[in-house]
Amino acid sequence: MWTTTVLLVLLAVASHTVAKSKNRFTRYPSWNTKMYPVWKDGDPRYKDSWRGGRVTFNVGNDSPTLTGAKVTFTIDLQFPHNQKVQPNGEVVWAEDCIVNGTKYHESEPVYPAQNTDWEAVFPDGTPVKKDKKPSYVFVWKTWGQYWQVADDSSSSLTIDTDDIPLGSYTMDIVIYHYRSKEKFIPLGYATTQFSITDQIPFAVSLDQVNDIVAGDMRFIQNRAIAFTITLHDPSKYLSNADITFNWDFGDASGALISRELTVTHTYISSGSFKPQVVIQAVIPDKACDPPVDPPTKAPGPHTDQGTTVKAAALASALPLLVSTKSTGLNVNMVPSDTEEDNTEDEASTASTTQPAQETPTVTKTPSPINQDTPADSDAGTGLAAGTKRTVTLTGQAAVVVVAKREANEKPSDDDCVIYRYGSFCTGIEVFEGIETVQIVQMDNAIVETPEMHKNVVDITVTCQGSRPKEVCSVILDAECLRPIHTACNMVEPSKECQLVLRHFFNDSGVYCINVSMANDVSLAVTSAKLNLETGPSVSSSGTIAMLLGVVVLVLAVGIVAYSYKRFKSYRPLKEDVIASGGQQLGRDQSCSGASIFWNLLNRRGTVDNCPLLQDRPV
Repeated sequence: MWTTTVLLVLLAVASHTVAKSKNRFTRYPSWNTKMYPVWKDGDPRYKDSWRGGRVTFNVGNDSPTLTGAKVTFTIDLQFPHNQKVQPNGEVVWAEDCIVNGTKYHESEPVYPAQNTDWEAVFPDGTPVKKDKKPSYVFVWKTWGQYWQVADDSSSSLTIDTDDIPLGSYTMDIVIYHYRSKEKFIPLGYATTQFSITDQIPFAVSLDQVNDIVAGDMRFIQNRAIAFTITLHDPSKYLSNADITFNWDFGDASGALISRELTVTHTYISSGSFKPQVVIQAVIPDKACDPPVDPPTKAPGPHTDQGTTVKAAALASALPLLVSTKSTGLNVNMVPSDTEEDNTEDEASTASTTQPAQETPTVTKTPSPINQDTPADSDAGTGLAAGTKRTVTLTGQAAVVVVAKREANEKPSDDDCVIYRYGSFCTGIEVFEGIETVQIVQMDNAIVETPEMHKNVVDITVTCQGSRPKEVCSVILDAECLRPIHTACNMVEPSKECQLVLRHFFNDSGVYCINVSMANDVSLAVTSAKLNLETGPSVSSSGTIAMLLGVVVLVLAVGIVAYSYKRFKSYRPLKEDVIASGGQQLGRDQSCSGASIFWNLLNRRGTVDNCPLLQDRPV
């Protein structure tokens, strides 16, 4: 019973010890805690550290990083939704609002500019060499070292990875905001994981024309597949390297050695294949560059070069390369306080068993694939502008054993290059697909419907290769741009791949027809143009009414003519009667249209009923 009680007490004490809040970011000995206070993670003062709400951080890096290359970290401050950042970096209110009983107006600064008549310094006391006082100070920590950066709400840091063991690491950041004279307020902490590897990071994409589902690794035989390599080299470490790609497509077609990022290959048979590629990069070694003698200067007064100190916590003297945006950079590296530094905050650390005064290097013999051999590079410092890319990678890699080389040992010709490798392998499936589709015949006919005449076009389509499961046809305008009608239908598999597609057209004109056949793995398309000539559309009821009207009119005219001929009395013409002037006028009127019409109906001959000379011999 007592044993159980003692165990419970010990577990409670241990749990309390683990849960005890610690500083996420320990200070180094010269940290100015008055100007840059250090708050524990979870401190309630963070709730009021920014007016209007909490500030969040978007942190990233461009790893995985090839050993010897540079890794860049980026951070962007995300302000509350009712605030925005001006082009000059000032944060203002985006709208009129009331916060904690105080009214703020749109475009009013969240924190108005304070007195800048003082010398801004970093937490370690180093002056900030900028024309204007910094709005934010970012302190980055990894490998037991610190980097101090003064910048705006977006910043970046680039460091070298020479002589850093392979593995996964954590970068911790603390962010400070300038609030008043000699007073910076911490806004919070952030972390990001990054990794260092000796394998060339790259990606391979496989593409094929008319691929049904991109990325499913299923392709069609007798159709070229494009293999494209994308190297991940944001710091341009491989820009001067000689890179070759050794391809084996897995179909016994032989090896293909190329320096192009994209190659094509056609599988002529179906089945499962495992294409693979091996990358070899021959990188010039900077250690072989001839030394540059510094120019001789006249003796002069001693000038302060800043505080750039190598950390004693690392196994090797780390070369430092730090950068932010080109405006006002002042970054320092200082050793950490060994009494307060919590090394458990880092995901993995470099080996600390070697003496600090020894600088480890590596041999530069070609290494086989998948063998961890870190690169050798110079131990210099400098500045470089970092690009903003957010690639987060986690994981743990084994620390490798490095070999030393004496400083006075001159490298041989074979040691003037560094070999780096990378490999890729995947599995794909190749199937027989629908190879071609052809429109072999188009028949045009007119079909009468209850409402109008329609043009019917029967399109005969054939294909070669595997059998389709679906056929789609699209009718477009004369320019083949605007779809007018689309129809898709499932088809039953048959021995002969021949289909007849029927389409109805109401209007004449020129049309484009696209026909596609597809199954689970392939797609084939063909197209043609169709010119239709159809008469105007007339309804059947209108046609019948018109015909009936014509028949009725003809019957009416016939009946009138027959009745007039049948019932008119015959009066012979008397030659001895001489008509008077009035009678002559009446006779002249009888030579009117009615008489002419009657003569046309009788057609008795060429007798003139209206002679010009009356009662006179002709």
